[in-house]
Amino acid sequence: MSNPPEDQAAFAEFLATHLPEAAREILAAVVRSVPDYEQLPQDLLERDVIHRAEENLRLFARLLGEGREPQAGDLDDLIAVAVRRAREGVPLDAVLAVYHQGALAAWNFFAAQARTEHEQEELLRAVPQLLRYLGVVIPGVAGSYLRERQDLHREQWEAKRALAQALLQGKPAELLAGRFGIALGGYHVLALRTAGAATAVGEARPAAVREARPAAVREARLAGGDGARPAIRVIHGEVDTLSPLALTVLDRAGGWVLVPVSEPAARVDAAVARIAAAAGVRVIAGTATAATVSEIPARAEEAGEIARLALGLGRPTGVYRMADLALQYQFARPGPARAWLLDLLAPLAQHQHLMAALRAYLACDHNRVAAAESLVVHRNTLNYRLNRIAALTGYDPGRSEHAPLFAAALTAFDLSAAGL
Repeated sequence: MSNPPEDQAAFAEFLATHLPEAAREILAAVVRSVPDYEQLPQDLLERDVIHRAEENLRLFARLLGEGREPQAGDLDDLIAVAVRRAREGVPLDAVLAVYHQGALAAWNFFAAQARTEHEQEELLRAVPQLLRYLGVVIPGVAGSYLRERQDLHREQWEAKRALAQALLQGKPAELLAGRFGIALGGYHVLALRTAGAATAVGEARPAAVREARPAAVREARLAGGDGARPAIRVIHGEVDTLSPLALTVLDRAGGWVLVPVSEPAARVDAAVARIAAAAGVRVIAGTATAATVSEIPARAEEAGEIARLALGLGRPTGVYRMADLALQYQFARPGPARAWLLDLLAPLAQHQHLMAALRAYLACDHNRVAAAESLVVHRNTLNYRLNRIAALTGYDPGRSEHAPLFAAALTAFDLSAAGL
């Protein structure tokens, strides 16, 4: 049988007379059971938590007297508190624990204050109303908290992205960094690419990072289609774990990460490996280190080219530096040396068995027996093929002064074949 309105109003009045005392009981329970609130300054607890607890109890008592559940407008003050807690960085579980612990503490307090049998009965009758109240308030508070945290995260992400873009473009970034409390210094500059990325075949290598988008960004394409979104989410998660001070520019067109030089290179390498494993794609990172902010655009250009080369040459997932691809980096530049090296191998273009013999001979460190075995041919056959190479090109791979030329020529040939 429902509680008559006059009884509800009388019980609500009973609750209202003990609000200050109940609020202090709630504060004591919260401090005992919620560590995040225990760390708050005492004056803040006295001024804020007790006041909010009393307001919360007053709202419940009023709704109890009116015989209704809370509506959206009733929760405005509670929502404002949840938003403030989100901005203060108080964890959501701590925010919600306050309502549960507060309700328990208030119930125990009022149960002790219920002297008469009638008051005890009214307290029991209020339990369904209390559960309905919490059932509306807690989801409302949690939703507002999460929306605020998402907004804060979005603001921080956009700020870091804007700062990263400024640094990559060589724009003044000190004021922007100061506004968001980010200290600038040296960075590992990473250009990220995946196996599904479109290579910029024939694209002229930019001389500098342009304003609209860093030119080297176009050299760092993430996989398109449905696979790109998971990859971007994975990268963001790993970068946040790697360093909260890292800066990113990630979208469907490319990806850049600026990691403070205080982070060891081994941690950067491990993060790239985890990204590849989690996203299920091959991930290449070209990297170069900028000791100062002013070096970032040039190092970005370098890192982007290294990533482009490593991906185009079919290198496995990993982080690649100039030391790994210095020869390829140099031979990828157009010029008379590259043209001459390609011409050196031109007579062999129609003789794949001769190209295979040359590769095997150089790969086996000029050991003819090992090279012949790798080709599954007789040593005399290998010798014949090497002699044919000498006759067609005018250079003998067996001579110490000519062998390095052929090694360089094969590097240039592979780059050209990959469109690099």
